[in-house]
Amino acid sequence: MILRVTIGNLYSFNEETDISFVAGKSSSHSEQVSRAEKRDDISVLKAGIIYGANASGKSNIIKAVSVLRKIALGSVPKKHVEPFKLTEPNNRPSKIELEFKIGTAYYAYGVDFTIRGIVGEWLYEINSRTDHEIFTRRVVDGKNEFTFGTIVGDDETRQLIKFISQSTPITDSFLSEYVKRNGEGLPSVAKVRQWMDDGLKILFPSSRFKGISIRAEKDKDFAKATKSLLEYFNTGIVDVRRIKTTKEELDLPRDMVSDILSKAEPGNIMMIASSSDSAIYYFETNSEGITSIYKQSTIHRMSNHEEVPFEMDEESDGSIRLLDFIPMLIDLRLNDAVYLIDEIDRSMHPMLSQKLLEYYFKTLEVGRDTQLIFTTHESNLLNLELIRADEVWFVEKGVDGASRFTSLAEYKPRQDVRKGYLQGRYGAIPFFASLENLKW
Repeated sequence: MILRVTIGNLYSFNEETDISFVAGKSSSHSEQVSRAEKRDDISVLKAGIIYGANASGKSNIIKAVSVLRKIALGSVPKKHVEPFKLTEPNNRPSKIELEFKIGTAYYAYGVDFTIRGIVGEWLYEINSRTDHEIFTRRVVDGKNEFTFGTIVGDDETRQLIKFISQSTPITDSFLSEYVKRNGEGLPSVAKVRQWMDDGLKILFPSSRFKGISIRAEKDKDFAKATKSLLEYFNTGIVDVRRIKTTKEELDLPRDMVSDILSKAEPGNIMMIASSSDSAIYYFETNSEGITSIYKQSTIHRMSNHEEVPFEMDEESDGSIRLLDFIPMLIDLRLNDAVYLIDEIDRSMHPMLSQKLLEYYFKTLEVGRDTQLIFTTHESNLLNLELIRADEVWFVEKGVDGASRFTSLAEYKPRQDVRKGYLQGRYGAIPFFASLENLKW
C-alpha cells in the first residue's frame, strides 16, 4: 500500500511536493482504512481520489510512480525524464520517493536522477517514529558510493554486496542489479523489488487487459467472477469468449501474420491486439505444431436466451474500458494488491464509475491490504456517504505553472462536497476567460 509520493523537478512538479494516503483520525468508513495495530504502525487509506482540471498535473502523479517503478525494475527510462520547464536553466536532478507498506513492514524507496542516469538511490525501513537505513547510494563523478545498514551474512556475503554495488551502472538501479545478480544479505531489497514488480499495478487510459477470455477458460473461479461482474454492471454483455477464425479474416498486416505463424511453437499461445478495431487475436499452437487462430468476442443474449457473439469494435469504449477493469476488481477482492489508474472515468458513464467504486468498497475486508488510487473528473464521487474526506486530493497549478496538492480534509467539509467543488470552493477546476475578451 502506498503511504506517500514525493515528486520534485519532474513534469509539472517544481519544488518537492508530496501527496499522502496516510489515514487521518476520522472514524467514518472505517472499513476503508488499514488500521495501525501496534504503536509504531501507520494507518493507511485503501482508496485515493485525485481531482484536477485538464493539464493540472494529476496524471503526472501516476506517470511519476510509473517512472519510479521502471527504474526499480531496471534502468532510467530516458524518454520519460522531463524536468520542470517553467524555470531558469534547470540542471537539478529529478526526484521521486515512494513510501509504502508490504505486509507488516513499511519502506521508503527513492531516486534522484537525470537523463544520464541515477544520481542517488536509497531504501529505508520506516515506521511512525524512526527510519532504518537499508542502503544509500550516491553517484559522484560517475562512481558509486554506498553505505549499508544491517547486512545479514558473513564476509563472503559482504564481499558479494560490495561487488554488486560497485559494478552497478549509473543508468541502472541497485534494486534491480541486486536481484539480477542473486544478491544476498539484504532481504528487504529483494522483497521491495518483488513488490514493485508484482504488487504495484498501474493502468493508463491506453492500457488493455488482453487475456480475459483465455484466463476465463483456464480458471473457472475467474470465469464465474467475470460473469457476475458483467451482470452487476449491466452493459448487455453476459460473457467474453474466444471464437475460432481464419487468417483470411484477420484485421492484421499479412507480413505480421506470416511472421507470427513462422515463429509458432508447440504449446505456446501468442496474443495480438489490433490497433484499428480493438480486436484481440490468439494464435494457439498444439503439440503437433498446428496453429489455430481465435478472436476475442463479447457475448450478448437475445430475449429467447440465444447467445450472439459481438465484435469488440461493436462495443462502446466504456464497455471495453470496463472489461479492462474486471480483472483488477477480481484481484483487489482476492489479493493484497495496489492499483493506480489514470482517468478511471475515461469513456465511462458517471454511474458506471460510481458503481465500480461502490463494488470495491463493498468487497473490502479487514486484514487485506488492498488499495485503489485514481485520477478522475467525475464529481458524482464526491459524496461523503461513499468516501472519506482524507481520501480526496485536489491538484492545481500556481502562477508559476507548478502543480500543488490540497486535501479535502483540510476544508473540514460538512455540506454538499460536489456542489462546493463545482462552485470552485476547493479549486482544481478549470476557469475560463470571458467571451467578451475574444479578439476575433
